[in-house]
Amino acid sequence: MKNVLILTCSTGEGHNSAARAIESALKRRQIACEIRDPVSFKSSKMERIVSGLYNDTIRKAPGVFGAVYRLGDMYSQARLPSPVYWANSRYSQALKTYILEHRFDAVICTHLYGMEAMTAIARRGDFSVPCFGVLTDYVCIPFLDETELTGFFVPTEQTQEYLIRRGIPQEKIIISGIPVDEKFQKLPSRDSARRALEIPEGTHAYLIMTGGVGCENMENLCRKLLYSMDEDDLLLVLTGKNEGLKKRLNESCDRRCKTVGFTHHVELYMAACDVMLSKPGGLSTTEAAVANIPMVHIHAIPGCETYNAQYFSSHGMALRAENDTEAVIFATELAYESEKAEVMREMQRKLIRPDAAEMIVEEVEKKCIRIE
Repeated sequence: MKNVLILTCSTGEGHNSAARAIESALKRRQIACEIRDPVSFKSSKMERIVSGLYNDTIRKAPGVFGAVYRLGDMYSQARLPSPVYWANSRYSQALKTYILEHRFDAVICTHLYGMEAMTAIARRGDFSVPCFGVLTDYVCIPFLDETELTGFFVPTEQTQEYLIRRGIPQEKIIISGIPVDEKFQKLPSRDSARRALEIPEGTHAYLIMTGGVGCENMENLCRKLLYSMDEDDLLLVLTGKNEGLKKRLNESCDRRCKTVGFTHHVELYMAACDVMLSKPGGLSTTEAAVANIPMVHIHAIPGCETYNAQYFSSHGMALRAENDTEAVIFATELAYESEKAEVMREMQRKLIRPDAAEMIVEEVEKKCIRIE
């Protein structure tokens, strides 16, 4: 295997982060690769429209996303023809031409759109390039069951069971974990991270993650947490790409609250904090577990995030807060009760695979050799 195409989509940062983790694992094996958004094969304008619409919905109206997710689940269970498949099949011929012209040996998809487009290519016949889907959540997403790929990489046995119930053959499913960048395995020391971020020794540091797009509904949580914190404690809020949220927090919160815009150095903030409060995105949650950070799940968007939170809380890898008041109580407990935090860390070490990206690349190589 010499050349791999990775298909992702900027509907949230998790799919892109998984793609970059796989890219790094491929490059460590000296395998050439390229990351593309499949929607761009229709047009660059459509790529911007799709990502913008999704990100605005997640940021401003997560309930709408939940309703769309439930509708998609109903489609899948009823085995109805999918509008998602139809939309992505429209550019599949252009994608096929690109794959053949660039002589890719395999295609790896970290987003459903790429999986749907590759399914449309496979159904037309006369195409032998193997294609693999990588799940970035802990449940089977709507419409996945209509895709026809060489293999699927899933995070857990429970996720595998979801796929089997949806009709995906067990022999096509590989339990790998969710791929995260190796930097989350190799965090800087707590002391060096705190020095880099100018966090005084002896200070309790709370980290709030609002997601790559920066969800709107975090201001009340920040105020409640600041009210309960000691005078010397520090609150770090990663506001993602939401400049409006960053501005409002800077204007309304006191000096103990430090806001940080979109950053590629999340691992530094994880290494420095005592506890993390975060939406239960599949990728960000897995990154935190690989980094071995005690966490509280908040503000789950109905759908995949609900399942992610349920999985982590039921296995002792995170606490799931039903409201902001409960989130503050849980975060304070984890920050001050080291034994409770260590039990959570131990469960993370036991259940989360840090080497998922390496395993995925290894398995794709094996499959490609067999196909040749």
